[in-house]
Amino acid sequence: MYDLLLINAAVITVDAKHTQYANGFVAVTGDTISAIGPMEQLPDPLPESKRVLDLTGHAVLPGLVDGHGHAGHCLLKTLGEHLDDEWDILAETVYYSATDEEFWYAEGALAAAERLKFGTTTAVSMVGSTPRIDIIEPVGASLKAGSDVGIRQLSGIGSANGPWPKKARLFHKDGSVDHYDVAPDIALKTTEAALKAYTGKFERATCIVAPGKMGFRPDQSAEDNITHNKTMYRLSREYDVPLHTHAYGGDVQFLFDTTPEVLSPRMSLTHSTGYSHRELEILRDTGTYVFHGPTTNGHIKGHCPGYQMLKMGINLAVITDGTAPDRSFDLWRDMKNFLLLQRFMERDQKLLSAGKALELVTIEPAKALGMDHLVGSLEVGKKADIIAVDMMQPHLAPYGVMPLQRLVFHAMGQDVTHTIVDGIIMMEDRKLTQADESAIIKNATDAFTTMFSRLGRPDIIENEKLYSLYQG
Repeated sequence: MYDLLLINAAVITVDAKHTQYANGFVAVTGDTISAIGPMEQLPDPLPESKRVLDLTGHAVLPGLVDGHGHAGHCLLKTLGEHLDDEWDILAETVYYSATDEEFWYAEGALAAAERLKFGTTTAVSMVGSTPRIDIIEPVGASLKAGSDVGIRQLSGIGSANGPWPKKARLFHKDGSVDHYDVAPDIALKTTEAALKAYTGKFERATCIVAPGKMGFRPDQSAEDNITHNKTMYRLSREYDVPLHTHAYGGDVQFLFDTTPEVLSPRMSLTHSTGYSHRELEILRDTGTYVFHGPTTNGHIKGHCPGYQMLKMGINLAVITDGTAPDRSFDLWRDMKNFLLLQRFMERDQKLLSAGKALELVTIEPAKALGMDHLVGSLEVGKKADIIAVDMMQPHLAPYGVMPLQRLVFHAMGQDVTHTIVDGIIMMEDRKLTQADESAIIKNATDAFTTMFSRLGRPDIIENEKLYSLYQG
């Protein structure tokens, strides 16, 4: 007997053979896919199942994998978007001086809800803009929130970027507040403390090593950078978790020259703008993953030559980067933007395919996170992380015609109707089933109100140039 049987759907597996079924089924036993194929393989009457979902008019495919975002950003979206280069400073100020554990839990639940409703079943979050490293509770709150809402959550911290020292405030439940300075070396202790405290503690949630940057940080000496890079690598290996970070031009060369062991397929580098040709060769030869966000500020200010990287054989995945100041967790949008922007840069509308774009938000990030044996494609024996998209809508009709292309070029996150993680229906007909969406929104509103009051910065929402041609 099956626990869950999905029938009458256009099934897109994203497996190595690119298998698709125009009218197919997916069967789930426990948390695992136990059968998949065309409808004609099923007997009449249907096999006994605890639950049957007739998904006529839907496409069924693996849950999306968002390889990079920032915990905290869901409660900062649009704030200070008009402040340009001040935004990173604003984010760090908020995280270090105006948040508490309730903020991080409320934000983590909001982020998980948004991602699930967009069809993302596995999600990575760096806790902070670059991490808040003085305490580990924000990591625990992020992991617990994701687990409670139902997503497969990976959250972590690691070495943070400067400037130093950072000014932190710690808010206690009795109303008292501690003020103190934060030095960079504390990250070496708190990263390991977070791994020890949260490994295996929450269902479907994993603590990872996620430093703000690896390579060479200009506010640190070469010796300190090497120490930090080695420590982050050692911890990721000791706890067998992904090593995930930001990197830019010069960082790959510095890592290769000083700690070459760090560069491997289990390391993912977000943004990856400004690399030299030699650095691209190093990435290719070591198998290190690039996580590219086509609508991020990093890509606006720099250039990530995604098509050229893929052409060279560099491992690459597409990510959202989170929701602040001006983005969302909608990976469908970023799939399209990746294709459009790379075609624009190369002046060639034929390069890259819809299938390749879909792989870059499913199986490729799963490989980078060491999870491709579990998620990223629909295959017997893998985790039942499955989504369904309503194709019976004007912008996707007529049904059954080139379903993969219709999804990549025309679908939006709001078109996802069902999200299944570990065989559990986490969203059905656009309604979360394992969490109270109205409570999530209320808690997020309360946490935002408290944070905004503590911050005392009305200018971050008062944009006098809201209708201007240029906000600079």
